Amino acid sequence: MESRQTRNGVRFDPGPLNAVERGFWRSIWDAVPADLAGEHGVEARDFGPVQATVVKDLPAAPMLNLVLGAEEQSAAADERLGQALDWVESKQVSFYVPLGDAAGSEGARALLESRRYERGYAWMKFVRDAHPPRFSPPSGVEVLPVTDETEPFGMIAATGFGLPPWASALFAGLPGRPGWHCYLACVDGEAAACAAMFIQSGIAELGVAATLEPARGRGCQTALLHRRITDAATAGCQTLSVKTGERTPGRPSTSYGNILRAGFKETYLRPNWQPPAATS
Repeated sequence: MESRQTRNGVRFDPGPLNAVERGFWRSIWDAVPADLAGEHGVEARDFGPVQATVVKDLPAAPMLNLVLGAEEQSAAADERLGQALDWVESKQVSFYVPLGDAAGSEGARALLESRRYERGYAWMKFVRDAHPPRFSPPSGVEVLPVTDETEPFGMIAATGFGLPPWASALFAGLPGRPGWHCYLACVDGEAAACAAMFIQSGIAELGVAATLEPARGRGCQTALLHRRITDAATAGCQTLSVKTGERTPGRPSTSYGNILRAGFKETYLRPNWQPPAATS
């Protein structure tokens, strides 16, 4: 069955994009030190094509507590999605189940509805090819690659996401791992922002983008997008993907605008399903 779709002039296949997204999160969890994982309840578990990640000590962080792979056609048919939901529900955390309207997702949607899950705030997935950036990086921002844990990459990520200090270890181990390219943006000689990309099967998934409060509005994330697009092309990637929250009244959309200006196109919206008590 043809799985490719076209939107905004971009042809894309959600299957490989979602597979790389699962690899992105699995690699993050695999990089967490075992002692910290045990202390804070950091777990990842696979249920066939479905991948669940949990941080029990961050019960109100559904962007980390995730059930991915619900779009896979076998997820609902062989009861794997239900098993994953049972497992994450037992952890008593708020969590997301991203699920778009791609062909084959009807069974997963029916299962979620039968459990009285509801559509919550959605993520927009953006895609672009590897053509060179058609914008200039802002002046006054220096982007540097990060290759080891001694740099403040993890600290900036945790602080920018509003997480407690110990959560810096969720990201600190990414620099230097296979497939990862991590960066810092410096303003006035000080590290002020971070971002990364994970490359798998010729697809670059961009993420872990955060900026410290004093440097916001200085163009750090624009500079980091420029560098990652350039480096993805150098690495031979044909497709670049990134996501951010959908545009809705009353929610900030700075990231959304930055992504569009960087040449990415909106491709598909993925509502985040949650149990009714947690839907927002």
